[in-house]
Amino acid sequence: MRNIELRPDLRTSGGEVSDIMVGGQVCGTLTLVYREGDRVAGAVQIKEESLKQGDKARVVSFLQNHIQSLVHAVRAETCDVIMTYSTYDQIVTTDSEMEMQADKEHARTKQAGTDAEAWGSAEYELVTVNETGDRIDYHIYDDEGRWLAEASLDTASPDVEGIVRWVYEPSDEEIEMITELLVSDFDDTAVDSLFIDHRYEDEVLETVELTHEDLLDTPLELISDQSEDDYDVILARDDNDVLTYEIFKQSAGGLPVGTATVDIESTRLTGFIEFSDRHNMEDAEAITSLLLRELDKEKDYDGLHLSLMYKNERVDEIVVDYEQVH
Repeated sequence: MRNIELRPDLRTSGGEVSDIMVGGQVCGTLTLVYREGDRVAGAVQIKEESLKQGDKARVVSFLQNHIQSLVHAVRAETCDVIMTYSTYDQIVTTDSEMEMQADKEHARTKQAGTDAEAWGSAEYELVTVNETGDRIDYHIYDDEGRWLAEASLDTASPDVEGIVRWVYEPSDEEIEMITELLVSDFDDTAVDSLFIDHRYEDEVLETVELTHEDLLDTPLELISDQSEDDYDVILARDDNDVLTYEIFKQSAGGLPVGTATVDIESTRLTGFIEFSDRHNMEDAEAITSLLLRELDKEKDYDGLHLSLMYKNERVDEIVVDYEQVH
């Protein structure tokens, strides 16, 4: 009987990515994110061609036991893990947090010329996977949801220092774009300088040092607006007069980017969207448009007043009148 085990690949204070090993061979990826005392969420992607049908039940049972142990360890109230058994496709999980490691393996086995074609992209998504008082960890994805790099920045002082670890060897243009993307996540009035090492495997590819004046000149709008086709708004809970919708973003690997809660008791609807990543607020209008289509299925209404929330704080609001909806 072939041995089943997990080989940790990446761990943060709020998540983990592990290779699923059967008989010493990688057959899939387990991605989990969690909040202490709150919930565990994630995805299991099993490669159909790498696992014998007879081993499937054993692997599923093994993973269920592992996930249940984690639920108990972090005292999570809820657990939501999606499992797929197929060739790699986009996966759906909850919270802001990790992409499958298969892309990493794929990139490392390609030749440099092929890498440039496969990974080159004009659009990037910055996802915060861990944030403490003096450190921020990010994952960076391309517009097809592939994991390109991870970044860790020390924010203990106004002189921010950090490292970007690339999954593949990037071009100079990609290094520049990712640097600008990281800069865009900071308040330039609160940062005196930014010092970043870009690394691939054990090699430092480039060291970027930006002064306060440089930061003021860096454009903040770096990710193009996503169309409505990039999002899915799905009804997750119906509590009579209160509806809860989960919002998923396809270009981030099908990851959820927020939750919308709407009170439909009166004809003037009110509610809020809690975003898991502040950058996705740039697409609030497209998301609201999709949300309105879903609300149309529930009742007739005069308008909608939405608060846009991040970390339980209101950042902005959207007001839609009846004439704009219908």
